[in-house]
Amino acid sequence: MATLTQPSVYTTNPSSNWLTTYQNFIHKAEFNRIGWAATAVAIQGCILAPALLLAMFYFGGGDWQFLVGMLSFMLVLVPVLSAMSVKYIIPTFAISVAIHVLIILIDVL
Repeated sequence: MATLTQPSVYTTNPSSNWLTTYQNFIHKAEFNRIGWAATAVAIQGCILAPALLLAMFYFGGGDWQFLVGMLSFMLVLVPVLSAMSVKYIIPTFAISVAIHVLIILIDVL
């Protein structure tokens, strides 16, 4: 039989800063880790890397840009293939996107 009294411990909502929101998102996204990993690799391999190579071809990029672009591609691929959690996949993907966009902007401008 269940008790009729309410618990006397009251919980408060933690402050909703960006770190708490991010940690809650990561905790919920862990259930779909394979989907997040596949999406990161697909965007990286089908959109970002070809866009970088096209920008390098049309605007005359250097060898260092190709090297940095491929190393940032590996930055995403290593956590995905080693089956790490989403906590590692999403930040590495964000860093790789930033690097690719920066190199493309360097070539275009």
